[in-house]
Amino acid sequence: MSEKSLAQYLKELRKSYNYSQEFVASHLFITRQTYSHYETGRITPPVNSLYNLSKLYKIPMENFLEYTTTCNHNLHYESNDSVKDILSDNDLSGFLEHINTPENINKFKSLDRQEKLFLYYYQLLDSRDQEDILAFMRVKCHNRLSENQKKSIVNNKLLP
Repeated sequence: MSEKSLAQYLKELRKSYNYSQEFVASHLFITRQTYSHYETGRITPPVNSLYNLSKLYKIPMENFLEYTTTCNHNLHYESNDSVKDILSDNDLSGFLEHINTPENINKFKSLDRQEKLFLYYYQLLDSRDQEDILAFMRVKCHNRLSENQKKSIVNNKLLP
């Protein structure tokens, strides 16, 4: 975890979704002023608020808990990718900067979070890697379609 605080993390998350403090506060069933205190660090959000934030942003609860708890991390824990978010703290700043540049605002506006992340990382790759990603996606889609067609054929043969 970087030197970033929970307050900074909450603010960056909210901005990456283009949510207002009022909107987030309404999902937490608190006042905007209370939520503002979360983002300034005057109040540490209770566990139920962190839980609701994890649902709102569709990220693991552990991301918030890492900012609020201190513990001894062993190497096994730190290498466990299931605990880490898709977007690391260092990447979050770059991601926010990228999607908020004037030439990208409209491009990213209608995309959901996962699509934004995909496009952000895709654009960071060189053209050879981009071609590899596209080839992989074509194969995956072809295989998925083939699986569905095979299931359909089997199901049709089973029906009288």
